[in-house]
Amino acid sequence: MKNWFVPVIRRTAGKVLFLVIILVTVLLFPQRMMAQPFLDVVTLKYTNSPNAGLLNPNKNAVRLQYFSIGTNLPLPFKNKKDAIVFSPYFEKWWSQIIYNPRQGHYSIALPVSFIKSFPQSKWSILLNATARLNDSSISKRTNMQVGGAILVSYKRTENLSWKLGIYVNNELFGVFVMPLAGIDWKINERNNLFGVLPGNLTYEHKINEHFYYGANFRAITNSYGNMTGYWRIDENQLGLYLDTYFNKNFVLNLEAGHSVLRKLRTGIKNTTTYDAKVNDNLYFKLALAYRVRFSKR
Repeated sequence: MKNWFVPVIRRTAGKVLFLVIILVTVLLFPQRMMAQPFLDVVTLKYTNSPNAGLLNPNKNAVRLQYFSIGTNLPLPFKNKKDAIVFSPYFEKWWSQIIYNPRQGHYSIALPVSFIKSFPQSKWSILLNATARLNDSSISKRTNMQVGGAILVSYKRTENLSWKLGIYVNNELFGVFVMPLAGIDWKINERNNLFGVLPGNLTYEHKINEHFYYGANFRAITNSYGNMTGYWRIDENQLGLYLDTYFNKNFVLNLEAGHSVLRKLRTGIKNTTTYDAKVNDNLYFKLALAYRVRFSKR
C-alpha cells in the first residue's frame, strides 16, 4: 500500500505547493465563518435520475445514478468555537447515454477544514484543503486532484451571517476557479435559509421535532479520469425534500426534483472536448444520516 501512493504523491508535489501558496496568502485575512444549523456526522446517499423529465427532452437520453458515504469528524479547540474538521468520503457515479455501455466513475477524497473565529470580532474564516482520487477505476495510475476553498463570514446580527470566498481545484480539464457567496439566516424559530452559492442553497421549515421540509438547490462540477482523458459532469439540481427524525439524531431524507442545464462531457486536457448533449431529467434522492443540530429542536 505504501508503494501504491509514492508515485501519486511525486506527480502531485507541484499541485500541493500551489495550494499551500494559496492558503498561506489568505491567512492574511482575519474573517469569520458560521456553520449551518446542523452537522451530519455520517451520511449515506443514493440518487437515481431516470430518462424522464420536463426540460430539454429532445437531447440524448441519459440515466444517472449516484452513491456516496461520508463523514464529518470535528476536532474542536478549547474555546469550542474553532475546530479542524476531517470529512473523508467515497462516491460513485453511474451513467448511460442512449445505447452506449454503462460507465462508472469513482472518487476517494479527504477534505480537511480549519475554522477560526476571532475574539471580540464579528469575523471568522474557514480554510479548506481537499485531496481526491477521481477515476473510472482507482489505481496507482490515478492522478491526484488537489484543491481548496477560502470562506469568510461576517455576523451581521445574532441570527444572520454573510459569507464570501473562493474555490480552486486542479480538475482534469484544467484549473477550476469559482467565487463563493453564502448566507446563514435563522429567519425565526421554525425557518432557516443557509448555503454557499453557486454550490448549494437550502430552505428549511420545522413542522415539529420529527419532521422538517424544504427546498434545495445544488450544483456539482467534477472530473474523473478514464482510458483516454477525462469524464466531466456538470449537474444542477432543484428539488423539494422531507426530513424524518426517528429520534434526536437519526434522520431519513427524501428528496425529488429536476436537473437544470445538465452537461456530460469527455475530453483530453487542453486538447479536445466532446459534449454529449444529454437531457435534463427528474431525480430522486434517498439519504440516511446521523445528525447533530446546533440549536434545540
